[in-house]
Parts: sequence; structure tokens; C-alpha cells
Amino acid sequence: MAIDIQRNREPVAGDTPRVTSAVWGGLFILGLLMTVLGIVALGTAFLASLVSAIFFGAMLAVMGISEIVAGFRVRKSGGPFWLYLLGGILSTVVGLFVLVYPAAGLAALTLMLAGYFFASGLFHAITSVVDRYPRWGWDFAYGAISIFLGVVVMAQWPVSAVWLVGTLVGIGILFRGLALMAGSLSVRRALREIHAV
Repeated sequence: MAIDIQRNREPVAGDTPRVTSAVWGGLFILGLLMTVLGIVALGTAFLASLVSAIFFGAMLAVMGISEIVAGFRVRKSGGPFWLYLLGGILSTVVGLFVLVYPAAGLAALTLMLAGYFFASGLFHAITSVVDRYPRWGWDFAYGAISIFLGVVVMAQWPVSAVWLVGTLVGIGILFRGLALMAGSLSVRRALREIHAV
């Protein structure tokens, strides 16, 4: 009968930092790259807006084609064929229109965002004043700023189409990158505390 004796390997002094940096380092680098990309997008807002419109059009066209295919697949089982087919045709046509005329698609997207800001801000402002729940002032402030932003974007339209979408995309990427960097540094701190114990 063979007896298996396992020896506990002593940790090498350089192992722990290498493993620790592998856990948080990749996330930090990704966050740093996203932060730089967000700053670049903010610096070239028109280009970021145009790329966003083209991406939106492409995704809409792909979604429309997928919906048409799904319509023909559910037709055999008695599903909502016409709903899928007509919705898919509409999505495909709008997506192709945005791909062919990205500036017009960008202008339409800007109008939609202005309407969203205004309506969302109005909703938040009214409900916060009517309900007066704890810390309702923050919701009211958000609503007032959102209404102001919607009015400004609408008043400057179509010029606002040049900067709005790219600026929003740049801000989103920038804050996502900063959040990833902050999260990775929190992981690093927690791992150091674990190794210190």
C-alpha cells in the first residue's frame, strides 16, 4: 500500500505581490484606458457623436433583421408574426437611414434626448415636491437640472446635435473608467489587509 505524502510548499517571498497585482492590476489598467478614452471622446465630441450615431444605426439594423428572422420562425408556431415582421422592417429601415445619413440620425437622437431630459426632469421635480419624502430636495435638484438641460439642448438644436451625444458618451466612459480604477484600488487595499493578517 503506497502512502502519499504531500509536502506543503512554502510560499516564495515574491509570489504574494505578483498574485495580488494580477488580481487588481488588470482592472486598474482597463479603468485607466477607459478614462483616457473618455477624455479623448470629450475632446472630440463631434467625432464621438458621429461614431455613436453610426453604431446606433448599425445596432438598430441588426436588431431589425433579427426581428424579421424571429417573425418567420414564430410563424410556424402561431406566434405574433406580423408584430415581429413590421417591427423588424421599421427597425431595419430606421437603422439603415441612420447609417446612410448619420448627421440626420444624430439630430433626431439629440431631439429624443432633449425630450427625455425634459420629461424625466419634470417627473422628478413634480413627484419630489408632491410627495416630500426624506431628502426630496436632491430629486428636485436633479429634476430642475434635467429640465434646464432639456431646454438648453432644444433651444440650441440643431447645433446641439454636434456636441450632446459625444459629450454624454465621453462622460459615461470617463466615469466608468474612474469607477473601475477606484474599484481596483479598493480590491488592492483589501488584499493587502488580508495578507497583513
